[in-house]
Amino acid sequence: MRDADADRNDAAEAPAGPLLLVFAHPDDEAFGCAGTMAEATARGVPVTLITATRGEAGKTGDPRIDTPEILGSVREQELRASMREVGVTDVRLLDYRDSGMDGTPENADPRCLMQAPEADVVVKLVVHLRAVRPATVVTFGPDGIYGHPDHLTIGRAATAAVHAAADPGYLPAVGDPWRVTAFYHAATPRERLQAMAARPDSPLRDLTPDQLTRVGTPRAEITTVVDIGARRDVKERAIIAHHTQVGEGGPLAGMPSEQREAWLSREHFVRVELPWHDPTAPTADLIARLAAERPVAPA
Repeated sequence: MRDADADRNDAAEAPAGPLLLVFAHPDDEAFGCAGTMAEATARGVPVTLITATRGEAGKTGDPRIDTPEILGSVREQELRASMREVGVTDVRLLDYRDSGMDGTPENADPRCLMQAPEADVVVKLVVHLRAVRPATVVTFGPDGIYGHPDHLTIGRAATAAVHAAADPGYLPAVGDPWRVTAFYHAATPRERLQAMAARPDSPLRDLTPDQLTRVGTPRAEITTVVDIGARRDVKERAIIAHHTQVGEGGPLAGMPSEQREAWLSREHFVRVELPWHDPTAPTADLIARLAAERPVAPA
């Protein structure tokens, strides 16, 4: 007869469960989580990416493609190319329009994500959650990294969807209830973003002093750091695949080498405790396992 210790060891060594990431625009996933995604696929962990928009309101500096119809199509192809670099083939789009930065005319487009009723976005995400049945979900936190309206919108909707998917009374006709094991906010250290904003060519240069006090997550509040040094080159290729977003003035352009290495070698998360979390149970949470394998401090 097997003893309890043997059962616990088998559970601890069981494969990590599927990973689901929910973001707003093409490139959100590459800058935030490409290394973790590459680690997952290398270990045989299924990965699904949901992207709410095609990034139609982004800017490239090239007037030939800086129109929503053309740019959205280009950025979708960049997204798929980026995900091929990390081995992710399950890429799903919610088909909302990019809302643009706060205060821009694109905010008023009735097709954009920030204008969509949150309940409608939650329904769409619950359908995917119950179909994918992920162990771990990652999305934006309440800072939205730098406060982009779409980052905030999809983060709120994904949070609501994780809870709704677990509720047997919520849309019982749309799949069986599913409880996620671990829920994370993708994070960037506030101190890192503030240093980036100080560069004259920074993509954050237009943020107000007040906004800069609220960007990102203070290092002291980051709960989980994944060392992705072994996937550094993969992450860089995944970022570069977003050609329209990484040229002059892009996040990595002009960045000192030490800061660049920090961006490419560590990924940061804030774990959000769920009501049904059992700290004594074996976990299928890949992110926790990666963080435990190679402990590092935020950088």
